[in-house]
Amino acid sequence: MGALIAGAKKPLVVPPQEIWMIQLQRLMPAALAATLCGITFAADAGSRDANRSTTMAARTSDTIRAEFAKLIDTYNEGLTTQNVEGILKLYSSDPVFVPEYAPPAVGREAVRKAYEWVFATLKLNGRFIVHEVEIVGDRAWVRTSSTGRFTVIATGVEADVANSEFFLFKREAGAWKIHRYIFTTSAPQARN
Repeated sequence: MGALIAGAKKPLVVPPQEIWMIQLQRLMPAALAATLCGITFAADAGSRDANRSTTMAARTSDTIRAEFAKLIDTYNEGLTTQNVEGILKLYSSDPVFVPEYAPPAVGREAVRKAYEWVFATLKLNGRFIVHEVEIVGDRAWVRTSSTGRFTVIATGVEADVANSEFFLFKREAGAWKIHRYIFTTSAPQARN
């Protein structure tokens, strides 16, 4: 036997297995409003001075960005000096490197071989700009862009290069390590 819906022009019988869906649909707007209000109140709770809170958040954000910018600068130094061992020290215990136009390098040995190939083929000189950093638990993602020059070792040909990058960091033994790294070529910036 089902439930009779009151207020319908014709009596409408709803099977018992569908009654909970109708009740849920009636409660959904109120539940959504309560959730949103709860989030708003939770966000406001404990903040006596919104300006101080904003300033502290900005300072914390700047500190976090600077911390990851330093890691990216160390990575860039490894690229410029062709230091495979130095770069590997920045990677996690189970890394993945996804270079453009090549298959992913999965695991430390594959990542080592990928960088050895890059350095046997190219001489890199550039710089990274950190655009975004977000930390979620023991993971952090960093979006960057880079510009510079590369030289093809076999031919000596030089060219401008510009990339967009995505780094996923993993905290291991209290230190941030590159866990996943992917990049794609973007249009080189015009030289002045």
